[in-house]
Amino acid sequence: MVTVRSSTPDEMNILRKVVALYIETGEPVSSRMVKSYYRLGASTANIRKLLHRLEELGLLCKPHVSAGRVPSDLGYRAYVDGLTGVDPLDRKLAERVERRIVQEWSDIRDVMSVTSQLLSELTSYMGLTVGLFQRSCVVERLDIVGLEGAGAFIVLRHAPGMTRKVYVEFARRYPAHVVERAARMINERITGHPLDKAPERLESFLRESGGTEREIAEAVSGEAEYLFDWAYYFKYDLKRFDESHEKQELANPRNLHRLVRLMGERSRILSVLRGRMETEVTVTIGKENKVEELEDFTLVTRRFASAGCDGVLGILGPTRMTYGLVFSLLDRIAGELHRVHVGAQ
Repeated sequence: MVTVRSSTPDEMNILRKVVALYIETGEPVSSRMVKSYYRLGASTANIRKLLHRLEELGLLCKPHVSAGRVPSDLGYRAYVDGLTGVDPLDRKLAERVERRIVQEWSDIRDVMSVTSQLLSELTSYMGLTVGLFQRSCVVERLDIVGLEGAGAFIVLRHAPGMTRKVYVEFARRYPAHVVERAARMINERITGHPLDKAPERLESFLRESGGTEREIAEAVSGEAEYLFDWAYYFKYDLKRFDESHEKQELANPRNLHRLVRLMGERSRILSVLRGRMETEVTVTIGKENKVEELEDFTLVTRRFASAGCDGVLGILGPTRMTYGLVFSLLDRIAGELHRVHVGAQ
């Protein structure tokens, strides 16, 4: 980034100190606070000049005219990019992680649920996990079983030997042969294709078809999120906050409401997290998040592999996040998940 590259080593050194101090205290940082806390030999006037320069670069900002300075999204980004390596997790925390995760499990989804809870417990932020099961999962067949009236069951069979069923109400009652023909045409498009590609192929069919078959296919498409997202398991957890977090963004009722609403929109949050599954560690800060509900937050994710499941761990918290702890925690948990034993595997 141009502004970061144009800063001097002294300016970046002060920036790191300001960000670290603000993360710890939650209070706007003044030159006097920097000098006192770090016992610097430089005068407050010289420190003030550096802070002013960092403000000009867009790395710091003043919440009020008479207040000290706080990091901007760009300031946090420069701070995070300047962190070198991942420190080992504190021994007591590491032992707690190991006790909770490294044991015999019957279902990897139970592991993921416990992991999201643990992430939230240890950070007081929101813990997230999303896992992709069996990347080779393909559609075997889709059947539409007509019932009395306009109702029907859509039955999706997909490898390896799994079935998912959902009830739908058509706009009107269709003759059995019409429903069978529509099912056959849908199967021609999706059978043998990966589960996560089926919605796209179904949408293509809708664009190209017409008549009653299209009406029936629209009803199937309306249930696509439930039918075809089976390969993904998503879990989030948010524990109650203690007093030390009362000034953080997650304690704001409005922000909490927006976040919970977003977490309830499975397709939206899955879209965010799936895009991170190919990268070891991803950090998006403030408006770097392309989802409006996340613009006041930092999302840190770490890729993991465990017992036939690939996925990402995530921590969603305020931009004033304890980044070092978060990186260490995610790194340690990803390592422990790699050791997890599930069932007869």
